[in-house]
Amino acid sequence: MRLLFIGDVMGEPGLRAVGLHLPDIRPAYDLVIANGENAASGKGLDRRAYRMLKEAGVDLVSLGNHAFDHKEVYGLLETEPVVRAANYPPGTPGRGWWRLEAGGESLLFVQVMGRVFMDPLDDPFRTLDRILEAEEADYVLVEVHAEATSEKMALAHYLDGRVTAVLGTHTHVPTLDAMRLPKGTLYQTDVGMTGTYHSIIGGEIQTFLARFLTARPQPFRAAEGPARFHATELVFEGGKGVSISPYVWEEP
Repeated sequence: MRLLFIGDVMGEPGLRAVGLHLPDIRPAYDLVIANGENAASGKGLDRRAYRMLKEAGVDLVSLGNHAFDHKEVYGLLETEPVVRAANYPPGTPGRGWWRLEAGGESLLFVQVMGRVFMDPLDDPFRTLDRILEAEEADYVLVEVHAEATSEKMALAHYLDGRVTAVLGTHTHVPTLDAMRLPKGTLYQTDVGMTGTYHSIIGGEIQTFLARFLTARPQPFRAAEGPARFHATELVFEGGKGVSISPYVWEEP
């Protein structure tokens, strides 16, 4: 099973990069998953952004701390392969995991959100324990949407040997630590952002800079400009992870 995970799609530049590049490379992969929590103008997911990702070839869209910024997401969570963090409190709309099939094999995708410098959700460690006890699949991919690299690494080592791969998202900064952990789980701290890097984590430079200079709230504006497509390639075979490697494409 060859899988491509696309890092946080940020606003119009991110959607454009996915639309321009993914159709060309889509035949090389059995499954494509994208984090789309910033796809709608930089915050949240709406029907237009979801449709653009699906039409480009994305099989499943994950969310994050901006999951519920658009009301349209509630309908998507009810009917479409859209996943929010599994460690939201009981009763939260949607689901935190999804099962995908490709080539006669199954993939269980689970997302959890970190709690360090983030919203105080339920324990992601025990949430994953419960899901892994209840669900079975040939392969398990866990996305950890978290601010602290230490929390992502802690979750990865906690899951080492129990899941096929753990990928981090949220910081919009790609890391060069793609590796195999001691018990075989593939890991990368952050896949990075698909959007314009002439920005401050995808936001307009002047308004984001003003937050630091004035210590006051500023309007949120997603940056414009040429985009980079950041993703991670995963190869699974024989019930285990075979390889992990970052993938980068830059808009001409």
